Amino acid sequence: MQYLEILTIGLPFCAFKCLTGLHFHQYPLVALGIIDLLINLINLLSLMILDKRTLDACFLSFVVRLIKKPLSDARSKWQDLGNSLDVLLSFILVAFVIGVGAIGEFKAEYLLIWNVAVVLNVLGAGSSRLTTSIKNLKPL
Repeated sequence: MQYLEILTIGLPFCAFKCLTGLHFHQYPLVALGIIDLLINLINLLSLMILDKRTLDACFLSFVVRLIKKPLSDARSKWQDLGNSLDVLLSFILVAFVIGVGAIGEFKAEYLLIWNVAVVLNVLGAGSSRLTTSIKNLKPL
């Protein structure tokens, strides 16, 4: 499941940040997307080699933990807050790009990457939801 999460959530969110930032000349957003891309690639490699992630899922998760410095029992809740902020940011970017009609102005190569990211993200959301439902049925 962790591989699927990186491929269908992590990498598409990186694409949304980078492409939106490039299109609107918002280079801090591009930088955030590149940092998240590096984090996701490192986590993908660490899953393959060590069978576990070595880093938080995204930069915002790391920053939230730095600000709060939670105790070990609350660490996952603070990581989840950072991850949730990242999801919100990515969805805001997608909504903004579509809402202002900028998607029609994207360069062809940007649009191809954007479309692949959207397809992966939608398939990942559906797969995750189905997996959760099946897990919830097992005790029945």
